[in-house]
This record gives sequence, structure tokens and C-alpha cells, in this order.
Amino acid sequence: MKLALVCLVLGSVSVAHARGAFDEYGGGIAQRPAEQLQETACELDLELRGAVAVVEQRQRIANPGATALAASLEQELPAGAQVIGLALREAGAAAAQAALPVDAASPSIRGGAPGLDGVDPALGARLPGGGFHVILQPIAPGRDVLVTTRYVAPAVPRGGGLRLVVPGRAGAGRAACKGSVRAAPGPGAAVRAIRVDGVETAGGRPAPIALGAADVGIQVELAIAGAQPIAWLQTQPLADGWSASVVTVLGPPQVKSASSRRVVFVIDTSRSMDLVGRPSVAKLVDRIGAALPAGSEVEAILYDRKAARVLGELRPATPQSLAAIAAAIGQRGAGNGSDLPGALALAHQVIDGARGQAMLILITDGVVGDVDGSALVQAIGAKPSTVDVHAIVIDPARTRSPGAAAIRAPVNLYGGAYVEVAADGLDDALAAVDEWLRPAWLELALGGAAIPSEVRAGGGFVRALLHKGPPRLALTGHGEARFTIAPAAAPAAPIAALALADATAADFAGAAEPTDADLVLAEPAFAHAQAAQPFASAGRALAVLAGAGRIAKSRRDVVAGGGRYERVIALDAPKPSLGAGPAGPAVGPSAIARETLERLFRDQLQPRAYVCYQRALGRDAKLAGTVYFQLRMGRGEVTEATLTGIGDPQLEACLLDAAYLLTPPLPDFSVNADDQTIANYPLTLQRHAEKPVIVLGDADSQSPIDIDAVEGGVPARRRPVKAPDASTPLGGLRPSKSP
Repeated sequence: MKLALVCLVLGSVSVAHARGAFDEYGGGIAQRPAEQLQETACELDLELRGAVAVVEQRQRIANPGATALAASLEQELPAGAQVIGLALREAGAAAAQAALPVDAASPSIRGGAPGLDGVDPALGARLPGGGFHVILQPIAPGRDVLVTTRYVAPAVPRGGGLRLVVPGRAGAGRAACKGSVRAAPGPGAAVRAIRVDGVETAGGRPAPIALGAADVGIQVELAIAGAQPIAWLQTQPLADGWSASVVTVLGPPQVKSASSRRVVFVIDTSRSMDLVGRPSVAKLVDRIGAALPAGSEVEAILYDRKAARVLGELRPATPQSLAAIAAAIGQRGAGNGSDLPGALALAHQVIDGARGQAMLILITDGVVGDVDGSALVQAIGAKPSTVDVHAIVIDPARTRSPGAAAIRAPVNLYGGAYVEVAADGLDDALAAVDEWLRPAWLELALGGAAIPSEVRAGGGFVRALLHKGPPRLALTGHGEARFTIAPAAAPAAPIAALALADATAADFAGAAEPTDADLVLAEPAFAHAQAAQPFASAGRALAVLAGAGRIAKSRRDVVAGGGRYERVIALDAPKPSLGAGPAGPAVGPSAIARETLERLFRDQLQPRAYVCYQRALGRDAKLAGTVYFQLRMGRGEVTEATLTGIGDPQLEACLLDAAYLLTPPLPDFSVNADDQTIANYPLTLQRHAEKPVIVLGDADSQSPIDIDAVEGGVPARRRPVKAPDASTPLGGLRPSKSP
């Protein structure tokens, strides 16, 4: 089996209000919100087949006025949705006219040859922002049309079930779109209930839905058999031996009953966490504390360069204990450094000898410095049967954890879960906080496909695949024991568009790194697969062709066979209002600029180093030499500082303290990338004319700075300092590769 992965972007849609429009326009009438045209009926049928929602929406648009008017209908779609069908039935017609896939950039022809071809009544196209736009050519006075739109969307595994958010419908003259929600899960699961905006329908019975201006949340609660994850497979043939598949993996919501335990919070309070915010961390601790099993005892360890216990003992997980931890988070100053191994070693002291299984809950932004996973495992130093590790990584702005691989290592060994959530979406994510504390199945693999490495109890994932030949997939991983699971067939669904939406010829090349020749050979299979599946994408629209005229049937046959399409219109296309949001600022590197590093070293590090050297000369008047700093900086923090010294431990400790007192600038992630700067910086310490002298790290300088000759007794001479090359994300006074 040749396999290609097409990732689905899954997640709930969160909008404050519905986006879209219902407009009208005509000869001499500029585009405006619908006044004369009316949506007289709207019906919605939604069925979850496995984890794939198949949706059909039927809208009746009437023109009760005296003037022919065209319509522009826009709507936002659920996350990851693909439109797979558009049909139009005009009043009095025996059957609906189905749309054909056409080039989205096809030219339009105003009018047509009378009696030869007619006006194409409808066109459906994707909008840059992910919505769908239907254009209806003029509807005659006193007439109406029925517009049917079909789409598929992946649901999100959550809370032991499946969740889908359907965006609301905006626009004047629109009533609620009413219908029903049904669910047909795959093997190993049964429907307990369907909740639509919190209103529950028990068992597998259909649930009513009324889609108005507000978003509607749909949650299908499942009863999952067994204590291992279940896997479903849905496959649809494409062309030339290729097929599309959707694999769904769901974890049972609870694999064992919760029991009281020792719980230790290990919380990063270093400077980079200022980008997350102390109130957010305190809120997270409070919500986690409320979700702990009854009888739990808690302690907290706060760390930056150094780690310290908060309560000093294990206390019952009462609101008072949690409030004391939250207060300590707010009061602790933001320091440089992220000594996670040291914090975990301190946590080991708390859980050592605990009866039953203890729990470590790590809260961090994922900045751990040059630390590998084995160091974290060794720091915990416990038996896998005695502790669970739950890592919660909060990502500021659009960043991702730079230390994810290291943090996952103890999770994989000891068990637990790894959760990564965006800081600006933390409030919404906290609704699932109890899931974060549940056990997870770890080190998952699925036939070479890129899938999440773990599934938490009650969670899961959905992935779309393209493959040649029958799918031969097996899910492997481990909880307390290793497992191999063959996906079972779920109810059939039109899933091809989910896999093809973002596909390229490279996905049909059958090679991980296809050559140019491979891509040329793959193009026909890619084209045949797309031609066999009608769906609207960035390059393709769905067009309902005219049924009147002597060449209507032959024209449709030509277009269906892949021939050139030219759209015949009565009125020019309207301008859509639902599109891509405003373009954000260009993103550039955020490596600390040369001039900034100059100021940091000259104004902050060098004066403190001078004080350290003065003290050291009191112990050894002949002490001199060059010390070499290596500083790792990112997200406004000196994450790690190391020093090659001159053999005086007290001096070197003082100089390291000085390095950890630097205050690099905080980045602005609306314009900066998330990267790190590594600076290798030398300082020469020597006496000159019975005075201590600090020579800044300028290899070309031959003139030491006479500290005592400078007003104020601290360096102020504006000599250039060799600083890291800011043209690359990781620069240094001496070139240094990113770890």
C-alpha cells in the first residue's frame, strides 16, 4: 500500500456572531441586503457517520415582487468542511439540476445566443476565508427556487464523544434553518445521547436543530466498549487504483476509577511565562484543583533558575490550599532561567514513598533550554508504577513548544498525558480540563502516517489518507500494556473531498520525496481523482448549467467530460462580503538585534561583572583572565547561561548570577517569529595600574577600559561590541548552531 497523509485542521469554530450575507441585485439595482427576495423555508439534515458529518441544507428563495432580481447567498462552514454538492430546482421543474465541478476562474459571457444556450442559473464557490458563496442569476417575479447544498465536515473527538460546531447564518430576511441531527457510530460504540446547544435527546433518537444567527454546538455522547482505544476506517475509491480513507481513533472516557493521591504542581514562573500571564496560570491551577479526585493532597513547586516549594507540606486540595498556590504564583518575581530538572528533582522529594500512585502536573510554556528527555526522567527518579506525569504546555500567541520532545519523554515512560493549548484559547479549553488529568495511550503509530503520538482518555483524532491499493493499517501504542488495533469499518460516507481538498500531485507519487519525474507521472492519477469527485475548492467551483436551449444537453456532456467551461450570465457576479480576514503584519525573525545585545552586555552584564571582579580581587589580587559566557535567550528570557571561567568558583558563581539578571526584550508575536538567540560572549578581567579593568568582548580592542576614570564608577564608553549576527535566528559572537 502506498500512503500519503492529508492533515485535517480540526477544532471548534468560535465566533462572536454569524458571518455571511443574503443579498439581492438586478438591472439598475446595486447589491444590497435582501429586501424584495425572501428565504421562505430552510431545512437542515445532519448525520454523523462515524466521525464525519454529512450535511444537506435546503433553502427556498422566493421573489414576490414585480422585478427580476438575482441573489447572493453566503455562509460560514464548520472547521474542515468541504462542499460536495450544489443543486437547483426551479418552480415547476420535475427534478433538481445538479452542479458540475468547473474551473473557478472560468470566464463569464454576458447573455447568450437566443434559442441556442441559456443563462446558467447558479454558481457555488469557496471563499478565501473558508465560507461558501452561491450566486443565483435573476429569479423571475412570482417565482421561487430551491437551493440544495451538501457538505461534509470532520467532528472533533471530545469528552468521550464527538463534537461539531455549525456556524450561524447571517443576513436579512433569514429565518432559522430547522431540521434534525442523527448519529451512526462505528463498531465498539453506541450513542448515549445527542445534545444540541445543551438540549439532550436520549439514546440514538434524532435531535431537533434550529440554526439561526448564533453558532450551534452539537455533542454526540458515546458509550465506548472496553478499556482500549477504538479505531474506525471509512474508505472511498477514487481513480487509477487510488482511494481515500478517514481513520478515527477514540479513547474511552475513563479507563479506571479515580482515587485520592499526592498531587504536585510544578509551575514555570520564568520571564517567558509573562507572555502567558500569571492570572491565566492561577486560573488553570484552580480549575485543575477542582477536578482532582476527592481526598487528594497538593503541593506546588515554582521554578525559574531555582525551584522552591510553596506550601512546604502536602495539604488537602481545598480551595484555601489552591488559593495559597495562586497567591504564590502572583507574588513570585519573574526570573531568568528554566531549571526544569531541578524542579522535578524537588518534586521527587515530595512524592518519594507515597502510597498508591502520585501525580505530577507540569505547567509551562515549553521553554526548557538545552535539556533532553532523559534528564527529566532521571530527575523524577521514580518507578513507572508509582507516578503519572501530566504536562500542560501553554503556547503564547501562535508559538509552539520548543521543548515538546523533552517534555514528552517522562510522559511516555511514566504515563499520563501531554496537553498543548494556545494561551488565547485557554478559557475555552478549560471546559475539558478533567480530560487532561485522565490517563493516555502513548507512542501511537499508524502505518507510517503522521498522527498524534498520544490519545487521552475521552479524546481522539481524525485523519484523512490517500493510498493506492486497499488500506492496510494497524494502530499500535501502549497504556499499561502494548496493543495493536485493526480499524473496523464505520458507516460509509462521502469522505473523498476531505482527503483531496489540500492534496497535490506529490500525494499520488508513491514516494516520500518524489522527484520531478515522479511528479510528472503522478499528475494523471491526481487529475483523474479530482475529476471523479465533485467538490468546491480554491481552484474549482460548482456550476449549475442552463437546461434551456438546443445545445444545453451536449454542452453539459462536454463540461462533464472535462471540456472548457464558459459561464453564461445575465448579471455580473456580485462582490462577496465573507472572505479572508485582514492580512496580518509580515512575520520576521525575532533573534535579538545586534544593537540590543550591545546594550545588554554593555549596560547590564559588564557593570555587574565589574562588581564581581572587584570582590574577587579582595581574595586574590593577581586574579585575571578571560571568561566565556554562552547565553541562550528567547521569549524575553535568559533560559540558560553557562560559563567557562578562570578557576575561581566564587567569581564564576557571581558572574553567572549577573548573566541571569539580564532582561532581554519580550517579542511581539504579531510580527516576530518564535526563535532563540545563542550568544557566545567573552569578557577579559585584568588589573591595570593597580585598578581592576573589564575589557569588553571586542577582539580588536587593545585599550582596556579604566573603570575609575569614568564618572559614576561604571563603564559608559560607547565602544562597539561584537554581538551575534542578527540576520539569522540563531546568531552569536562566535557562530553557534541551534541545538
